[in-house]
Amino acid sequence: MTLAFDLHCMNPVPQAHRHAAYFAPSPGSGPWNLGSQWLGRCAQTDRLLPQPSLRGFTPATLLRLTQAPRRYGWHATLKAPFTLAEGTELSQLQAAFAGVAVAAPLVLDVDVAQIGDFLAVVPVRRHEGLHALADDCVRQLHAIAAPLTQPELARRRQSGLSQRQEQLLQQWSYPHVMEEFQFHMTLTGSLDGLSSLERSELVAHARQWFAPLRSEGLHIDAVSWFVEPTASGNFRYVERFALAQ
Repeated sequence: MTLAFDLHCMNPVPQAHRHAAYFAPSPGSGPWNLGSQWLGRCAQTDRLLPQPSLRGFTPATLLRLTQAPRRYGWHATLKAPFTLAEGTELSQLQAAFAGVAVAAPLVLDVDVAQIGDFLAVVPVRRHEGLHALADDCVRQLHAIAAPLTQPELARRRQSGLSQRQEQLLQQWSYPHVMEEFQFHMTLTGSLDGLSSLERSELVAHARQWFAPLRSEGLHIDAVSWFVEPTASGNFRYVERFALAQ
């Protein structure tokens, strides 16, 4: 069942802890199912799913490796999770999402790669239209987002930031935006503890699992609204805003 909000019956101050603008495939589609099954959870239903069987990795190991991204659901971040500014109504948030969904759809050539210490589905090459879409999401949704608290700022500094990333954090509440943006659909948490051979084998398994995306491309055709209903809760799919045709 799709999580939905009744804009006419809810308190104008949304109850969800945080909101986010993600790219996510259409729920129930092949690309949606591929990623959801890999992570072991469907962000539309919030149900756990059986994960693929990978030679050389026990089910418990794959469950552990995917624990961190499983909470967020199968997605790529366009506007990082944020709290709505005080007094903002859900109808304003919905209008803001609709306002960014004016770009033309595009198709990305993608592959599986290791970024830092985790695996992700990433573009093979830079796509200017994708970066423009992400920039628009950041700019337009930032206008209705509450400022970060000091603990939230500290948490986003934990990985260590460059001077430019610190400037972006101060301006846009997230360091990996604008020229620092890197589209990725996270497949694992930290791979610390895996040998070089195990990492290579995991990449090979992921490339085989996501072969349909690697051969057909990833269709970026909408901006999706996700919510974190309660602090540290599982992120849930709310609505897709189709890009202009």
